[in-house]
Amino acid sequence: MFLILRRGFATHSSLLCTSEKIVVPPLKMKINKSKVPKIREKDLEEKYITGWGPGGQAVNKTLNAVYLRHVPSGVWIKCHESRSLDRNRKTARKMLIEKLDLKINGEDSVQRQEERLASHKRNLKREKTRLKYEERRKEKENQSETDQENSSNKEDDLENIPEEIDKK
Repeated sequence: MFLILRRGFATHSSLLCTSEKIVVPPLKMKINKSKVPKIREKDLEEKYITGWGPGGQAVNKTLNAVYLRHVPSGVWIKCHESRSLDRNRKTARKMLIEKLDLKINGEDSVQRQEERLASHKRNLKREKTRLKYEERRKEKENQSETDQENSSNKEDDLENIPEEIDKK
């Protein structure tokens, strides 16, 4: 089902209406998260490994990074977002769920749905901008045409004035 917009009628606030018809596919504003896989703790293999990156020797000696593997699928994640082991464990689980969702659901994954929605919004914005400048261009052309008509009318009036004076 598509929505056809005409001048003076808009159901979506981000659309600009012109005299032309605009065909807008329906926007699916909600992201379907029903297919996101659930992870059971018994399916996970978790290891704590030494950290890496900036922070010097203290980071490199402590076990604050997490290696998390989903055994049934073989998907794994290494996470060292912060110095806190608890935060890294939570972050690793979120990252693992996202990676599993992408692997299992493909185009129906939450990440792909968000990308499609963002792309659709970008395209709507781009179309709105294009229509705005097209409308401005048309108004400018109409204005220049009326200016030319007015100037030609003034010239005709100036030419007619001496004739009227001579007749008197």
